Amino acid sequence: MATSAAKANNSLERYVQEIRSIWADGKDPQLPFQVKALMERLFASTNPEEPWMAELIREGNPSRELYRDPAHGFIQMGHVHAQDRRNTPHDHGPCWVVYGSYSGLTEITTYKRVDDGSDRGKANLAVKEVHRLSPGVAHPYLPGEIHSTHAVEGPAVVFRFLSYDLEKIERYRYDLATGTVTRA
Repeated sequence: MATSAAKANNSLERYVQEIRSIWADGKDPQLPFQVKALMERLFASTNPEEPWMAELIREGNPSRELYRDPAHGFIQMGHVHAQDRRNTPHDHGPCWVVYGSYSGLTEITTYKRVDDGSDRGKANLAVKEVHRLSPGVAHPYLPGEIHSTHAVEGPAVVFRFLSYDLEKIERYRYDLATGTVTRA
């Protein structure tokens, strides 16, 4: 266990404590935007040689859990994405997420449904917005928002804050080519 002096010098520990201090019941609609600001502050205050960050970068894992809150259920993930890595459009169901870029350039495309939703296994999507997350920039995505990520310049160190464990909720992936929707 790290000493309190060591924890005070660890930007990830400070970040987690700041989130815990504002979490309350986790239902405040401003919370995603507050976490965005805290994540951007984390990026500004974290040197790439800080041990936890240096390890994340050195290992280069495409997905790594950095913190899971035992009381509130939120999760902080760290990702190192190779240049041109993409994922398919997906949602996070009833949960919200904040993506942020520590290094590299990641584009996150949001989509809107342009069908009436009457066929549960099909969806027609159109691009709504493209957010360019350059180093130090974070952006919240609200419940049900369909989005995809693309590491434009990499390797990209990307953070993904999850308001809840995605393995415990119903969420979906969308295939743009076929228009099919599948449970993730």
